[in-house]
Amino acid sequence: MFYLLCPNMKKKITKEMIRVMELWKKNNGACTFDYKNREIILYDGGLFSIEKSKRKARKIVGYKELPNGMSKLIFSKTKSVWTEDYKAILWIEELDETISYLKKMKNMLNNLGIDTNHFKKQNK
Repeated sequence: MFYLLCPNMKKKITKEMIRVMELWKKNNGACTFDYKNREIILYDGGLFSIEKSKRKARKIVGYKELPNGMSKLIFSKTKSVWTEDYKAILWIEELDETISYLKKMKNMLNNLGIDTNHFKKQNK
């Protein structure tokens, strides 16, 4: 059994819930569920495309403590290093389809009793 921790409750994910999620994944595709870490993993090419590019960035040489307890990065003025940047590209024409896909996933999880709302609802 896996445990899914919600902000306001501890919900046990049963084998039946896993079966329903796997069936949903088989019918809809484009993702997998990581039950232990409470993650939905979306892959490149399913709902969007991920592009990787390289660029030069200034090298971090240290940190400076600030009076308020925070720290500030100190960058080198002359040295630079190659870094990798990632972009997720979502096609404008498929925006409604992507929103519909995510809403169907949310409804399936809510029907299983898994709370997808991170924030507590306020009583008015």
